[in-house]
Amino acid sequence: KFAGASTQPRDQRGTTWSQAATDLSPRRQPSAPSDAMMQVDAAPNADGVFDSLPPYLSKFGFSAANAETWREDAASQPVLELNARGHEEEEGHTVYILDCALASSRFRRQEWQIRRRLRSLREELHDPIKARLGRDYEAHFAATPFALKGGLPGTTARLRAWLATLAACCNSQACSPSTVALLLHILEAPEPRSASESAKSAAASAAASVADRFRSAARSVRESVDQAPQRVQGYAENAAFGFAKDNPKMAMKVAGSLARNAGRW
Repeated sequence: KFAGASTQPRDQRGTTWSQAATDLSPRRQPSAPSDAMMQVDAAPNADGVFDSLPPYLSKFGFSAANAETWREDAASQPVLELNARGHEEEEGHTVYILDCALASSRFRRQEWQIRRRLRSLREELHDPIKARLGRDYEAHFAATPFALKGGLPGTTARLRAWLATLAACCNSQACSPSTVALLLHILEAPEPRSASESAKSAAASAAASVADRFRSAARSVRESVDQAPQRVQGYAENAAFGFAKDNPKMAMKVAGSLARNAGRW
């Protein structure tokens, strides 16, 4: 269940949209995003689902009037992209890698990745979405059925086709707002940042990088100054040694003269 969800019932059943969505899945749902997402109370509708999910969807660029109705046409909504990249073996189990992306003119393109076993994808993603679509499911997915049990050859290809159809349903508003909200929750979609927030973050990172370079340059200068006497002495010793090696007689005279002068001092 989403943190901060309103607890006032819409009808005698007292069902929230997140509770209704969770009940559709026979297994656990992924953990909800950390921020409190539902803070508004709404009037009840016939199915007992709160209309408090629009604020949650708006964070991702979607505009919903309530749990079942969109405010804007599909052209103005964000575009969801889903793809099954492949699979890997982890601890004796096959794990499928899903690439997810959300593009909108309101924020920078969001890309993330989830890794799930086939059973998890079926029970936590396919089954709830199928239940939400009801009779419309077959109309949309007849040509792209979900992967068969057992991880048979061709499973990744079937997943890829099924995910493409699912994304198309969301982008064409064939899925209700509550279904899209459920999908974003299951996919663990990160909350997008606005363009201004992204710009501020980029500026802060650039400023920090410049400051680091200045500090590094200052350390280098300080170390050079501290080591200058040692380097000068080393250069003088190397030069004297080279001179004595190339001019042994002259070096002996200079050494004798220095010795005599030293005795006088």
